[in-house]
Amino acid sequence: MRDHRAGRALLFALAMAGAAAAVAQDLRPESLQQYGGTYSPACGDAFAPQVHIAAQGLEIVLGTRKQRTPVRMDSYTSFGGAPTSPVPEGYRVEFIGDDFSLYVFEDPKGLYVPLQDYVPAAEKVVGAAAMKSRFGRCDK
Repeated sequence: MRDHRAGRALLFALAMAGAAAAVAQDLRPESLQQYGGTYSPACGDAFAPQVHIAAQGLEIVLGTRKQRTPVRMDSYTSFGGAPTSPVPEGYRVEFIGDDFSLYVFEDPKGLYVPLQDYVPAAEKVVGAAAMKSRFGRCDK
């Protein structure tokens, strides 16, 4: 009779490693509560492009086209890829995903997510014109 303890130990170790990776994600619930939700240039229009920030991931959508990535962490203290990047006025938080990041800013009109200059890959989803749009927060 075979001893399956080694196989079970390996499965347990892999499960624990996966759980540790999930716990290691540095995504604060208060960040999602304060800055998560749906952003769009036309919040009441179901056909307008949308940006979604949620615990399940970051998503850029227009109709059936979408780009999605798991969200791994948020950052209030750094901006962009380099630790010494200057922080632009109105910057609130960066949601960092595997394939792209989304930046939330605030101006007198409220919270918004810019795509142009921040998420170049979004152009294939929303088109060149929408890249220049102000994606204002729709929820809250």
